[in-house]
Amino acid sequence: LQVSAFLNGNGSGESSHLSVYIRVLPGEYDNLLEWPFSYRVTFSLLDQSDPSLSKPQHITETFHPDPNWKNFQKPGASRSSLDESTLGFGYPKFISHEDIRKRNYVRDNAIFIKASVEIPQK
Repeated sequence: LQVSAFLNGNGSGESSHLSVYIRVLPGEYDNLLEWPFSYRVTFSLLDQSDPSLSKPQHITETFHPDPNWKNFQKPGASRSSLDESTLGFGYPKFISHEDIRKRNYVRDNAIFIKASVEIPQK
């Protein structure tokens, strides 16, 4: 999997938002994995406020991949990691630049974006 972040936005969020995306890349173990990719994905922008002063207010978005969408099917040889034509799935308007300034999402010129994939126990 590849996570991409566009600090100055992408698409409908360009110049006004932070955009985040995830996509499936081909790998050497693809034949051993279950397809289509169907695990729940969560993006979080971590609030770096001091937890002793205020409760952190992380920004979180979660989605379940659509198994019919081609980007969640088994990657073929034609989809290389260098193919930038496909961003995958994500949020062009994950958080506005205005809202980023309202809390300590940026601290010491750094942001922390967490992407997690929930894989159920079998």
